[in-house]
Amino acid sequence: MGEDTSIRVTEELADELFDRKKRGETYEDVIWRLIEQADVGGAEPASETEESREDPALTPAPQPEEEGVVDDDMDVEALLRSLDLPGSGSKYEARVETVLAFYEYLREHAGERVSKGDLEVLVEDRDLDVAYASFGSFWGNWVKKNESQGRGFNTLTQLPGVEMDGDDYIYTRVNDE
Repeated sequence: MGEDTSIRVTEELADELFDRKKRGETYEDVIWRLIEQADVGGAEPASETEESREDPALTPAPQPEEEGVVDDDMDVEALLRSLDLPGSGSKYEARVETVLAFYEYLREHAGERVSKGDLEVLVEDRDLDVAYASFGSFWGNWVKKNESQGRGFNTLTQLPGVEMDGDDYIYTRVNDE
């Protein structure tokens, strides 16, 4: 092992690293994991991140059609998995299940405004596993638009029938079954 050195980071970055740190993991482990995940986009995977998922990346993702008209047979889970969100293994699967629960909730409340707070209560009420240290970390890394991670979209609005109204979400396909 090489000689240790110190680096300085902002409080915001330190908090983010802390949120991503798993039990028993060092900050160096977290940084190396993030570097490996960034390298996955290259010619060959640097970790099990991409290999541990099913192969939706190998097939084109289904895309919503124009003006909110969506194929009723669209596989929402496949679409979600095609968005290249961070994680692998059981943590990735837990996050997928949580977003799918959000989508189901939005469909159950079609035409109604649903806030981030409503979805946080859903996580608590249903004891959903966000697979992050906090709901806030999950929200910042998986749901809201996050340009710093190269995600210029809000995950929920990529799903069929979901639109933003201010800071709230609305499932607009009211006549949906």
